[in-house]
Formats: sequence, structure tokens, C-alpha cells
Amino acid sequence: MFQKFATFVRWTLVLIGIYIVFEILSGAYAIVSGGSFTDLIWFFAGDLHTDTEDRTNILLLGTGGENHDGGGGELTDSIIVASYNHKLNTLALLSIPRDFWVEASDGYGMRVNKIYEYEKIQLGDEQAALESIAKMASSIANVPIHYYVKVDFTAFSDFVDALGGVKVTVDEAIDDPYYPCENLVDYCPFSITAGTQTLDGKTALEYARSRKTTSDFDRAARQQKIIAALREKAFEKDILTSPTKLKAIWSIFEERIQTNLRFREILMLGKIADGFDKQNMATVVLNDEPTAVGGVLYPPDRADYGGAAVLLPLGNDFLRIHAITNILFNHPRVAIEQRAIEVLNGSGHGGIAERAAYALNRYGLNTKRVNNYPGGKLPETTIYIYDESARETAEILQGFVGGQIEFGPVELQKRGFDISLVLGQNWKKLE
Repeated sequence: MFQKFATFVRWTLVLIGIYIVFEILSGAYAIVSGGSFTDLIWFFAGDLHTDTEDRTNILLLGTGGENHDGGGGELTDSIIVASYNHKLNTLALLSIPRDFWVEASDGYGMRVNKIYEYEKIQLGDEQAALESIAKMASSIANVPIHYYVKVDFTAFSDFVDALGGVKVTVDEAIDDPYYPCENLVDYCPFSITAGTQTLDGKTALEYARSRKTTSDFDRAARQQKIIAALREKAFEKDILTSPTKLKAIWSIFEERIQTNLRFREILMLGKIADGFDKQNMATVVLNDEPTAVGGVLYPPDRADYGGAAVLLPLGNDFLRIHAITNILFNHPRVAIEQRAIEVLNGSGHGGIAERAAYALNRYGLNTKRVNNYPGGKLPETTIYIYDESARETAEILQGFVGGQIEFGPVELQKRGFDISLVLGQNWKKLE
């Protein structure tokens, strides 16, 4: 029966890492010593809300809790839109940085991580505040939000310890002399070396939250890494076959989760777990690095915002963000497969291939190399593919640069790329 329980839990951990499993345990633990868990799932599971594209979209919020380093435990410093595509069996995650500048429901401007706290005070209702930030996230991500989950990150450390720690590959060493102590006054320096290692709860929390010597974008990426590690750890047999551990996990989080997911909907998430592969996941972190994926934000002059460090979208609208989310959420296979694209300059104008490659990369397209078109000038921009499997990515490219899609010549195919984008003399400027 516990093997079936493992299947049930798998998807919940992929979706939100540290939350849904605990809600499940509230009902599941009571029947774990008898009866058929599979029968319970099939009998009680209820349909999930979906949009017109057959996706279920969930807003994941992480708050600092009582010891939050910003002085307020209701700041949602982790904001992730998770979209599961039922038809394609894919999961896409978009991280919105906490400094993103937005307007509350009354028009008052603030960083997005303050929206929940502000609306809770203004509206006097926690659920209304969660619905307000869900509406805000929906406008940013350009998808309807069906569910929200708010997790108190002060419970995070205890959860990791209950699992026996998590194994994480640290890409770059971190040396943060300004990590705040619990008293919020003194500093408790945090450092971690690069490499694969098992982190206890305290270290995992520090790794996920440290930002003084890196960036909020790095932190968002590390949080996504921790979620993946938690999924792997919680899926291990010794966790899922231990009623004691499962009960302890639920006890940690029972009082620290707010969600509009019903138990029957959580059971449905469990039903679709079997067969989900983590290779079917794509992630993007919005940031202000113009050559990086998601780099469509910029920091304005602080003086215009009372000295606060904030981020605004390029163009001061959401159009570029929506170009990213169009690929991430509407074409998740394109985001996951990452077809290798060569950008060739056939326009006769210098430097445009490089600029186009940078622009396409920040929208999430995998531009691997820039070169001149070996055939000299080409009148019309042409996107060469070499098999039908690359057509969806080619059509996304076409939306950016125009031109026509054709099957490429052998001499270009030999260069070893999935797609050859040749910018012709009628090239279209990319921003």
C-alpha cells in the first residue's frame, strides 16, 4: 500500500515541493493502517480546474515567518507560478522577483513581495489578500491562476531535517558575511563550498535565502533547485514507508499552510502523478541581465522610488514577459527541448545576428552560435529545419523574426544544429 502511496505523493512534491504532501497526510494517515489507498483516491478524487489550454495553474508563495530578515513575516519573498499541462504532462515554473514593482488593488505602488501583507491589512481578510496577489501574478504571467498555496518558510528547516537532509549540487561557492541572525540585529555569516553535498535544514534554508553576495535571481534559481531536491528525497522508500516520519512531517506544517486547494483536488494531483518525469519540467527566473534567459527587467533610478531598489519590465509593460510566458506555458515542449539554434547573418548588415541571438536567448530560445551565412546575402529571412520535430520551435522563431520556414540544405545541416536561422535582407529588428 505504501508503494501506491509513493505514486500518490510524487506529483504533489513536483508541483510545490514542500506543501501538498502535508495536506494529503492529514487524511491519508488516518487510513494508512488499513483499507486501500488507491480505492480512496479513485473514489474521492475531484477534477482540477483547468484553463482553455487544459492547464492547471498554481501560485506558490513563500513567506519568511517570525524570523524573517525583512522585519515582517508576511512578505512573500518567493513567488512562483506553476503550470501543469494535462495534455502534454509537462510542468513549467516562472519565478517572479520580490522587487518587481506593481500596484495594489487601490493603485498604491509597491514591490510585489509586499502585496499580500498590504492587502491583508487593507481588506482585513487573508483569503481576499491571497486572491489579490493571485490576480496580480496572473496579469504578470498571462495565465489564469486557479489555486494558491502560501508556505511559512520558518517550517522549511524542520521539514528538511524530518527528511534526513537533502542532497544538492552547489554550482558556485557562497560566502555571505551579512546573513542575519535570528535576532535580526547581528550577522551570522554563511558560507558553502561548491559541489554535491547533503544539507541539513538550517543549511538548506540559508542556501535558499542568502542574497547579500549574489542576487535575488540566483536565490530564486536555488529555491527551485531545493524544491527538486526535496522531491527526490521525499520519494525515497524509507520516507514514504515510515508512518512516523509522515506524521512528523504533517505536524510541522499543519498550522503554516494556506491554500484554496481542496482535499479532493489534491487527490487528483496524486492520480496524475504516475508517469510524470522531471525531464518534463521547464523553469524561468525573471531578471535584469539582458543576455540571460528571463532578462526582460531593469532597475530604474532609486530616487524615483523613495530610495528603494525595484525592478520594472522593459518597455514598462508586460509584453516581453508575456513573450517569455507564451513559450514557457503555451509551448512547454519548446522550453523543455531547447532545440539548438544557429543564427546566421545573411542581411549584409554587420552585428545583427549577434543582437538577435542575445534577444532570442532571453526569451528562452537556445541560440548556440552566431556566424555569417555561408551563401552570402539572402533576400528573405529563412528558418531552416531538418525534421518536423523542430517545427514548433521554428514557428516560435517565426513569430519573432518573420520570414519563412523551409527544410534546410545539406551543407547547413552538416553544421550540427537543429535549426538554422538566416536573417535576410528584410530582417526584422528584435528588442
